[in-house]
Amino acid sequence: MTADTQQQRDTSRCRITSVCGFSFCSRCGGNDYDDRPFACVDLTTTEGSEAMATRKTKTATTAAKRAEPPPQMQREDRRIVADKIADVYDDEGYIAPWTDDLVAQDLGVPRAWVAEVRDFMFGPANENPKLAEYRRLHSEWKADYEKFRSELAAHKAEGKRLHNTALDLQRRAEEIGVQQNRIVRECKL
Repeated sequence: MTADTQQQRDTSRCRITSVCGFSFCSRCGGNDYDDRPFACVDLTTTEGSEAMATRKTKTATTAAKRAEPPPQMQREDRRIVADKIADVYDDEGYIAPWTDDLVAQDLGVPRAWVAEVRDFMFGPANENPKLAEYRRLHSEWKADYEKFRSELAAHKAEGKRLHNTALDLQRRAEEIGVQQNRIVRECKL
């Protein structure tokens, strides 16, 4: 193998895939997540430098877009949210199965908007009684289930120990039986 073949590297363009704001090359394994170099791109050429600069700018632009604050609620938005809450909220709280989350999802608005309007115009969320009962039953069931799982694990361990003890006793009984047979044979001679 010569020095030329050892130094040889693929100079064709990288196959870049952008995932979650990071760039990955399926050809050379380079990425900007853990700073693995893009071996396919020759950064000494202007084309390679421009390609990497474009990727870095694209990543920075994507990160800047994520940092935008949520939109402000307008008067019309506030009216629509209030009308929807009035339809699904009574004196005691939300009518089953409605919650702030479901109202926000139904209207396609941020949950914070629904909570703000509900607090201002209707009062606290007052979880509907059916949901509260469901959550109570679920938490009781979950506690019982976790207790059952821990007891089952303990029983499994105990069962394994007893099984091993039974195997040991069986092995020892077979050894005693072999000795017994040998003694009986020796006595008959």
